[in-house]
Amino acid sequence: MIRILALLLPYPAIGLGLFVFQNGWIAIGFYHIGMLSFLIADRRRPPFRQLFTGWNKIWSGLLPFSAMSGLLIYLLWPFMQQFNLDSRLVRYGLTGESWRIFMLYYILFNPPLEEYYWRGYLGHPADRVRPEDFAFAGYHFFTMICFVQWHWGLISFVILTFTAWLWRQTVRRTGGILIPMLAHFAADVSIIWVVNMLR
Repeated sequence: MIRILALLLPYPAIGLGLFVFQNGWIAIGFYHIGMLSFLIADRRRPPFRQLFTGWNKIWSGLLPFSAMSGLLIYLLWPFMQQFNLDSRLVRYGLTGESWRIFMLYYILFNPPLEEYYWRGYLGHPADRVRPEDFAFAGYHFFTMICFVQWHWGLISFVILTFTAWLWRQTVRRTGGILIPMLAHFAADVSIIWVVNMLR
């Protein structure tokens, strides 16, 4: 039961934050506080040091591909855009100094927390696609459709399901979360950088 609730956590957090309060800080705040609450309450969480283990030269090849996420969005943006990006960010309270602080917070804290939660705490050694992979990708769909056309949200769901599976396989093969965390960091930095350019 706890695991099911942990899988579903992002949906009410993002739903309340973006669709009810229409505030990016509230959305990410609910989400991050929720993840931390599960991690603190459940003693079955993996050791924190797992975040810094598992370096592997072969699997580190994922890093440059992850760093290209922002470039892909930049190239496809003319086809993806549904709303004016700047007005959308303003709508969600992400403007001026608030946006600059949000960028820094998101880049520094989101990759390690999400990877420890999704690939560590909720990780599974199976080699097939798992509910965890779909749950991770699914909440991104609802975030994406706030900014892009819904069918691009579906495309991102498919890509992120594969990405979640691949990062989970990396943990399975290397025994640590370091490479997925760095790949996630590279993806988030590139995406935030491009969003800042496009606004």
